[in-house]
Amino acid sequence: MAVEHTTAIFVAELILLLFFGRLIGEGMTRIGQPAIFGQLLAGVLLGPSVFGALLPEVRQVIFPNTPALKSMIDAVSQIGILLLLLLTGMETNLALVNRKRRAVISTSLMGIAIPFACGAALAYALPTELIPNPAARLVTALFLGTALSISSVKIVAMVLMEIGAIRRDLGQLILATAILDDTLAWVIIAVISGIAASGAVSLADVGTSLALTALFLMASLTIGRRAVAYVILWCNDNLRIEMPVISAILVITLSMALTTELIGVHTALGAFMAGMLIGQSPILTEHIEDELRGFIIAFFSPVFFAVAGLGMDLRTLFDPTLLLFTLAIIAVASIGKFLGALVGGKLGGLTGLESLALATGLNARGSTEVIIATIGLSMGALSNQLYTMIVAMAVVTTMIMPPTLRWMMARVPLRDEEAKRLDKEDAEENQAVPKMERALVLADDSANGQWATTLAGVFAGRQRVLTTVLEPPRADAAVTTPPAKDRLINAIRSALEDGQPAAPPDAPAAPKLPAEQFVQTRVLTAEDGLEKEVAKGYSIAFVGIEEPISSQAPKFQDQLQRLVSTFDGPTAILVNGNRAFSNVGKPLDILVPTGGSPEARLATEVALALAGGSRGTLTVLHVFDPNDDTMLLRGRARRLGLSLLVDARRLGKRSGVSVKGLTETNSQPDTEIRRAARRGRHDLVVIGTSLRTGNTRFLSARSVALIEALRSPVLLIAR
Repeated sequence: MAVEHTTAIFVAELILLLFFGRLIGEGMTRIGQPAIFGQLLAGVLLGPSVFGALLPEVRQVIFPNTPALKSMIDAVSQIGILLLLLLTGMETNLALVNRKRRAVISTSLMGIAIPFACGAALAYALPTELIPNPAARLVTALFLGTALSISSVKIVAMVLMEIGAIRRDLGQLILATAILDDTLAWVIIAVISGIAASGAVSLADVGTSLALTALFLMASLTIGRRAVAYVILWCNDNLRIEMPVISAILVITLSMALTTELIGVHTALGAFMAGMLIGQSPILTEHIEDELRGFIIAFFSPVFFAVAGLGMDLRTLFDPTLLLFTLAIIAVASIGKFLGALVGGKLGGLTGLESLALATGLNARGSTEVIIATIGLSMGALSNQLYTMIVAMAVVTTMIMPPTLRWMMARVPLRDEEAKRLDKEDAEENQAVPKMERALVLADDSANGQWATTLAGVFAGRQRVLTTVLEPPRADAAVTTPPAKDRLINAIRSALEDGQPAAPPDAPAAPKLPAEQFVQTRVLTAEDGLEKEVAKGYSIAFVGIEEPISSQAPKFQDQLQRLVSTFDGPTAILVNGNRAFSNVGKPLDILVPTGGSPEARLATEVALALAGGSRGTLTVLHVFDPNDDTMLLRGRARRLGLSLLVDARRLGKRSGVSVKGLTETNSQPDTEIRRAARRGRHDLVVIGTSLRTGNTRFLSARSVALIEALRSPVLLIAR
């Protein structure tokens, strides 16, 4: 076959797999089933079961059994496996596993052990013609046992989201157990692959595989965690090419997959671990993650699952004996997993209803089983008939799980602690501060600069966000640590030690991290250095310079003007810092006026973080305008103001911060703000304001007048 014809046929295969995979996946989604089922079904329709049976000659032209074409489509499929495992790893929440570790560990181990043993035993009852290599039946038994015992974390997560149970305690427990299941699955597959590669069971080989796997996991979770975070951060901050972080993620994933292959275990473990480490990167923004996910889901996922469907031959199930074995595989997988998870849940301290719901939720297979079966087929451990049976089991168990889990979850009562947690999460969903990942600090050695760096440190320590300090170039090369960095580190250290919110009773203690881990410095050397730094992706900027507002108010000082003109996020600007803030451990008494605007809401959130990080207090002031509270409005303005104070108190209670509500009535709110600041002798006033936009961005005249009238240090949250 000519090369150009090979390329043309390869492209035609991709077109068919993508088109029908996405089309039928859309149909499955509309009826409430996972899209991967549609992609699998597309492969089945294009395979020997339908397309091959109806138009065998045409199918032979499009899907010929030539080594070149098979290797080309297989290469795309294998890359698809690695990238799907990358996504699975990125969704793995180790903190979730750790929080309910007793129930998670017992359920996962029992839920794997019982169906694994049953599946391995079933493999020895299969006819010899179903075993690709009767001399290596043990390898087939190990693959079959693994495929029957693992829950698919992607399918479990999707079903929990569809039925609205993902945020419930039991839903999180089901997801955490599935996460541990997936993690153990790739360790087991790595060991089995080593056995399959050696062709015989050798205690020395098994021991070597386990030792190398353990060494790889330990290195990944220690040195690897920091190395991956550093590489992603460095690429994001230093490379100017498009999508540098995504390129770095792909290189990391393939490198770790290659590492596991070189040590004699499967590439799946390396890709999965890479996803876990990448998912914990401090700057993996939702935007970057969405772009990476879209690239994988749009191309590699439908191709992989459709290729997996191509390997299924449903005519296998027309044989009554093979159909009975298929039903036996489904029964063993379902009953074994259900009993194992049920016993594990009871051992983990769950109630009977909770254990039943947990066992029901874990009885979903899907993508993980398809990947395991594909690996087994490619290694010669599974025959085409066994492969078809395993994929059929994955489809049937996953289709049964959603309605049964929905029925069970409706009968598990909501605990008081769970209700409080859900209420807190609902509130945080609409907050901006908990979603912030990086902070930028632009400060000099003035009183404003000292205040700004200290407040940025309190904020960073409270929220645990990576913070970058911008320094002017220094002529003296002997100067080491800059004062701004010292103040920032000291404030972060204080907030980390004393300013963290109380953890749930069943949660393990948060790890003590060094304050230096949250700080990095940048030297501004070029004229456009500030603009380049801002473009690296920051959630908030803290600014402390001697005269932030120029003499031509309401414009800013030149450097600050450049920052607010290019930065899309909120800028916290310190003004009126007439004295240096030197007592880092001092609790802050903060006043924040609130008027219901998005800027005022953000200012309240920032003030709460600062009060919490310094173990301080917060006073929220709302000024009623009597002109708004007329008979025509029937008190709506006053009710709105009171609801804002109640909301601030709720946020404070959830954050562990004492919040005092203060109300005044005046048609000129700025007058009452000045009075409250004078009477309360507050350490800091936090004010939210929106910037006006013209030829440049600038403050309103009202904001400038209020700042000039206030004597207290003011943190202006401008956006």
